[in-house]
Amino acid sequence: MPADKKHRKRVLDYFGFNGGSRSLTANGEKEKADDDTEGEVELERGEAKEFRGMAALLNYYAQDCPDVQFPAKEISRDMARPRVKSWAKVKRMARYLLSRLAVVWEFDWQSEGALLRVFTDSDWGGSREDRKSTSGGALLWGGHCWRTWSTTQGAVALSSAEAEFYAMVDGVQKAKWAETVAREMGIIISESVSIVLGTDSKAAQSFVARRGLGRMRHIEVRDLWLQEQVRSGKVKVEKVLGTENAADLMTKFLSKNECIERLRGLAIEWCAA
Repeated sequence: MPADKKHRKRVLDYFGFNGGSRSLTANGEKEKADDDTEGEVELERGEAKEFRGMAALLNYYAQDCPDVQFPAKEISRDMARPRVKSWAKVKRMARYLLSRLAVVWEFDWQSEGALLRVFTDSDWGGSREDRKSTSGGALLWGGHCWRTWSTTQGAVALSSAEAEFYAMVDGVQKAKWAETVAREMGIIISESVSIVLGTDSKAAQSFVARRGLGRMRHIEVRDLWLQEQVRSGKVKVEKVLGTENAADLMTKFLSKNECIERLRGLAIEWCAA
């Protein structure tokens, strides 16, 4: 099942890109910590409207393209106050799409009773403007990828473990929702351990395995719900390598080869242009 290619074409046509244009080997670029006063200039009303339209298009396109979700989310954050550097983000995204025709979701035959697996990741303080982190995740039933996401966290995390913990809570909540919908549709989910949570953060894994807040007393009590889920056996937490964590794709800019590897872990094929 491929993502719709017409949205990719609209983005490339806007900038006049074709087969002879220079492509990028990454799906974006981390914002540099320099004094770019020119880039901070706000766009005129007409140009700002065009930018918002392009940002909305990329955001819609990203729903079927995990490798575009994080860049599209970062672009969408500029919709309230578009600046010159906002267009630069869109142009980098377009140059990445030059080398990538589509992504194809693969759903091979599998028996029922498979596990629900959710992978989560975060980029602690990734936003230079407000130091908010991103929660990224991927939900799989057996070998089938059901959903991926990239969202900005509401609270400002005070440590990488806290940012990872918020991402884990969000991921398990989404997995619980998917489990409920699946059972109502008659899909058989494994009864032994209903949800397996994969994270590359050892500190966050240790936090959910114990009881109470420990040193993280500023975390709201409602977030301790995940500890209870783990303690009751409804959720099992596993450590995964950062290079094997598919959710890594939804929290940071990656090279083309890294995107291909992360997509492969979700049974999604990266198709060259």
